[in-house]
Parts: sequence; structure tokens; C-alpha cells
Amino acid sequence: MKKELLYGIIAVVVGILIYTISSYSSFNQSTTPAPTPTVTRGNCLADDCLLVDGMEYPAGTLPQDVKAALDAALDDEYKAFVTYQTIITKLGNIRPFAMIIGAEEQHIASLKAIYAKYGETPKSNPYIGKLTSPATLSAACSAGVEAEIANADLYQKNLLPKVASYSDITVVFTNLMNASQSKHLPAFELCSSR
Repeated sequence: MKKELLYGIIAVVVGILIYTISSYSSFNQSTTPAPTPTVTRGNCLADDCLLVDGMEYPAGTLPQDVKAALDAALDDEYKAFVTYQTIITKLGNIRPFAMIIGAEEQHIASLKAIYAKYGETPKSNPYIGKLTSPATLSAACSAGVEAEIANADLYQKNLLPKVASYSDITVVFTNLMNASQSKHLPAFELCSSR
């Protein structure tokens, strides 16, 4: 149990370091600085909301279809997190799972910030202790490919259209979809081709 906890902590730290380095690397490669977005009542999350005059909590009430989209996004991220955690428990602290699990934690935190902003309570993770790991690294990597393709499709085809009038939620959903397509999927494809 202590060994699994240590591996989990190491995976989170490594994931954060990789995310920070990749963000810094992307920032340094840009020749034109990105404009600083204006924080408004409609798009602020977390600490940025403290800078907005007149910001009230909660920021509003979400219609049922938007709340359902938020719930579906969180459910998918919960499932990915537990899937990758289960694989690490069975097969060891292996790449890319050990790195991507940290990103999944960040995805969950981003979604929970939306819940907090709108005064909603996220459900707890229903997948804990209920998923099994593929038996081999090859099968686990193939499952990762399928999961990331399904994740990107879920956001693009089902969830983003439902939140189009909420710029803050749209930004978070788009970032999560892009991470699945441009970072997680290539890592799992490389893993499954070994």
C-alpha cells in the first residue's frame, strides 16, 4: 500500500513537471506573445475571479443540459483516471500511464473548478475499485488509444455543442479535448506500436 502511494505521488509530481516543461517550451517557441485574455464574469475560474469587480458566487445557475454535459465530462475523466491507476497498480509505474495519470488529475481539477464557480457539487468517482486492468502492456496501450479517441469524440460531438453559450466551460472542454488528441493519443499510439 505504501509503495502504491509513493508511486502515485511520484506520478503526480512527474506529470506536473512534464506539463510545466511542455508549457514553458511551447511558450518559448512562440515568436508572438499571446494576448492576455480579459477576465470577465463569464469566463473567470478559480483565483482569477477574485480580480473581477462585482463577481458573485455562485456565478449563475446552469441549465440541466449544460449540467449534464459537465457531469458527462467529469465521468469520462474519472473513468480515465481510475483506468490508468488500475493499470499502474497491475503493471507498475510505466510510461505513458505514469505521466498521463497526472494530467487526468488536472483535468478533474479543471472540471471541479467549473462546478465550484456555479455552486454545483460534483459527484464522487464511481469507478474506484470497479475497473480491471488489461493483462499486458500492449493491451493496456491499445485500451489507452481507444479511450483517448472516444474522449475526444465525446467532447467534440456531444459536449461542446451543449455548452457553446458558456465561454468558460467551452475553453475547459476544448483544452481537455485537445490534450486527448495532441498529447495523450500520440503517447498511447507510440506505446502500442512497441
